[in-house]
Amino acid sequence: MGTGKQEKRRVVLIGGPSSKRAVFFQKAADRLGVPVHTVDWEDFTEEFDLGKLQGAAVKIDPPAYQTVQLCQMQRELKAYHRKLQRLSQADCHFLNPPEAIWQMLDKKGAKLRLWAHGVLVTEMFPEEITSTAQLEAVMEARHCYSVFVKPRYFSGAAGVSAFRLHPKSGSRKLYTSCRLEQGRLINTKRLACMEGNEESSRLLGHLLSLGCVVERWHPKADFHGKSYDLRVVFQYGHIAAIVARQSKGPITNLHLNNQALDVGELGLEEGTMEQIALVCQKAYGAFSGCNAQDADGSPDGISMAGIDLLLEKGTLQPRVIELNGQGDLIYRDIYGENRIYQEQARILSGAGASCVEFP
Repeated sequence: MGTGKQEKRRVVLIGGPSSKRAVFFQKAADRLGVPVHTVDWEDFTEEFDLGKLQGAAVKIDPPAYQTVQLCQMQRELKAYHRKLQRLSQADCHFLNPPEAIWQMLDKKGAKLRLWAHGVLVTEMFPEEITSTAQLEAVMEARHCYSVFVKPRYFSGAAGVSAFRLHPKSGSRKLYTSCRLEQGRLINTKRLACMEGNEESSRLLGHLLSLGCVVERWHPKADFHGKSYDLRVVFQYGHIAAIVARQSKGPITNLHLNNQALDVGELGLEEGTMEQIALVCQKAYGAFSGCNAQDADGSPDGISMAGIDLLLEKGTLQPRVIELNGQGDLIYRDIYGENRIYQEQARILSGAGASCVEFP
């Protein structure tokens, strides 16, 4: 249980030393006078001595993809998984344990876990869907004509697509940041809308062959004519930051040139904000292994989660879309007070318990 006192610990960051995550975590630590040792993912090989991490407090950042080809991304993810498995053998304190990071990266497994813990989530189809024809047949059978198709393990919206099938005309519309080049799926940072049946079916077929989850396309609340969802950083038992992600299209990830909004601009009522906090606490609790009063988190569970959730159009009922065990990079925060990383550095080092509350 959190007592407000911790032993001083060495802080180790595993990640890319020149990434924004690493640079601003270092700035946050410097501001607090907390030394940080960074281990580059490129140096974390089979020969790396895990004894160097003994007794340390370790934060794991994601490695950067070295490719834009989705099939190659899968191979890099498998290598990353092997590194996480090896890291789990280290005798240290993790901000988020390696196995929990991987569990949250697994969209299917994570959503089933959330559902089992009574968290209201976006609906996921139970079928294993591997072809466009099968997808359309399942949509027809379920009378659900708008879905999201997402690679099971990717992050950062890689491969995420939104698909609509008109129930009468059979016309199709596909929103995606992928494109096909010589039979290979390429991930881009630009969202495109495809309306040609043959072209969209071919791309979807390639995407589904990678192993995907399919989810109902829930209508999102809108603000000034654009739909939005929320990224919530929930750490050490409380909300550390919320940002609204607004888009004209169905996919709201900010690196696709979408608009970030301060959640206060939405004018949400207090009751809605309370519901958001409750849903996030419950989702966090499904992976944290600690209760709401345990401010120091739990060595057996997570201390931070990036939670994506939508507010249903009309009712504003929160539903969790997915979780990210490394989803703490919020530009509005790092270029502002840098509170998220300061809190992590302070608690990881044992300099003090969590005391920051989101206003």
